Amino acid sequence: MRGFRFYAPAYMTVIHSAEFAQEARELKGSIPLAQLTRLADQLADTSGEVFWHIESGVDRLQRPWLYLEVTGTLQLVCQRCLLGAPWQLHSETVLTQFASEEQIDEAEALDEDLEGILIDPELDIEALVEDEILLALPVALTHEVCGGDEALAKLASDKPNPFAVLAQLKTRKAE
Repeated sequence: MRGFRFYAPAYMTVIHSAEFAQEARELKGSIPLAQLTRLADQLADTSGEVFWHIESGVDRLQRPWLYLEVTGTLQLVCQRCLLGAPWQLHSETVLTQFASEEQIDEAEALDEDLEGILIDPELDIEALVEDEILLALPVALTHEVCGGDEALAKLASDKPNPFAVLAQLKTRKAE
């Protein structure tokens, strides 16, 4: 993409979304997973980072847009064995910007594939990236074959069977 290229440092990056798009700018950066607090409870491990890339411009209808790409490897929690499961994140989206919710609703009614957002004079890139990751997460990730099946069996064997306690009571009563 044409325009200004800038690599953003790991601290918070804020842009004026419409001006950024009017200038056809571009930014790249990374965010440590540990900084993404809303994502933390979905992760088995918060080490590592995600990489993001934003390009911008104006479409044929003179609407500013942002193209956002987010990549990285996340350690999610397997919903079967509750152990870490690596998940490859690659999300791309184009966000068309509007001045009001009414304009977004009208545009989305005409184009169901359009993703609209409000123009934001202080758009927090970190929050935008975290939102995109949260939207991209699978509903219930599981290993294809859980290596945790052994761990589950051990966990189950460590817990006393509640019916065994009842059986002991019944045996004692019969004596």
